[in-house]
Amino acid sequence: MLTGTDLDKLDEAQLALEVQGIDVFARTSPEDKLRLVTALRANGLSVAMTGDGVNDAPALKRADAGIATGLKRSEAAKEAADLVLADDNFATIAAAVREGRTVYDNLKKVISRTLPTNAGKALVVITALVAGIALPLTAVQILW
Repeated sequence: MLTGTDLDKLDEAQLALEVQGIDVFARTSPEDKLRLVTALRANGLSVAMTGDGVNDAPALKRADAGIATGLKRSEAAKEAADLVLADDNFATIAAAVREGRTVYDNLKKVISRTLPTNAGKALVVITALVAGIALPLTAVQILW
């Protein structure tokens, strides 16, 4: 764990090395959040950042997933964020990530099953057009 005062003692190169082994950053200022996002992204990591104020907006914008939190969050934080929590419960973030992963997995499954069938239909229609014969599939059959 690193705190904001620990972060202030590190220069950018040291910070880029230190963030690789740290899981929790506490009591950070908005400037520290921006430095953390930059350092983590420089290491090739995906970054989610939470914030509620105007000062947090740059870090929210630069993060891969900016999350505006707090019932009294600023409009700037809401505009900069990708996700706006309606409550102050951080368990909502975990639930949203789970839902997002489920949706992503379902999309991959649908695409991987739909493309081969549609490619087969397209090949039949293109072959018929090139050969100059009547279309073997009607529009209704293709839609079905």
